[in-house]
Parts: sequence; structure tokens; C-alpha cells
Amino acid sequence: MASYRSREGDITAVDTKTELTTLGSQTAPGALLVPGAATRIVQIIVAIGIAPVATAKQAAIFIRLEGDGLDQESPSIMVQGAGGLVTTSGGEFYGNLAIIPVEIRAKAGAIAIFAEMAGVDLGTVTIGVTLVFQ
Repeated sequence: MASYRSREGDITAVDTKTELTTLGSQTAPGALLVPGAATRIVQIIVAIGIAPVATAKQAAIFIRLEGDGLDQESPSIMVQGAGGLVTTSGGEFYGNLAIIPVEIRAKAGAIAIFAEMAGVDLGTVTIGVTLVFQ
């Protein structure tokens, strides 16, 4: 049976490694621990929201997983290409929910989720990430 662990947060600057440490109204949910019997992460679910931008911009959003709960090298995973379109009201962004199948070995311990924006600074990017364990 699958187990789910989620974190979210805001990326506020380009090329800045930002740890996702909150979960909505839970401002300090504690360490993201690998569930007891889990031995791998089989899926990563990512949702991204970006405030409207005033000029045409493009960036790439990726996540990094780190910690003693990983039984392999820390992966970096590209999750979203993003771009703003100039409109008379200031701009728009279209993003998708990304469901990424992975095979990442896990073990007892904690995992930290980091997000980063590369390319052009889009302003504030809100990102939510769910790790699916088996």
C-alpha cells in the first residue's frame, strides 16, 4: 500500500535552493520521515502556481531530494517549464500538475525537499510536492 508525504513553500529568487518546510496551515509539520515499511519512492506529484508576470519570461523549476532517508545519491528532478505571457492585464501563467514516475531507493530516515527556479526570475513561485512511497 502506498504512503504519501507532502511539503510546500515559496521560491522567491532565481538560482536559490529553497527548502519546502510547510504544509498549508501546518507551519512546522516536522521532519518528512520515510514511512516505516517503505523502501522506495515510486512517484512524485508536483503542483506549481506563479503570480502573473508583467513581461514575457521563461524559467525551469526543479526539485532536489536530500537526507539520510535516501538510499542512493540525492536526485535533482526537472518538474516544470514555466513562462509568462504579456497581456493587457499584466500577464498570465499556465501550469500543470506533474505526476512523475520514479524509482528512488529509500530507507528509514528523513528527506528534505528543495525547490529551485533556473533561468529568469519569475517572482514568487508557490510549489507543492508529494512523495509517494511503497
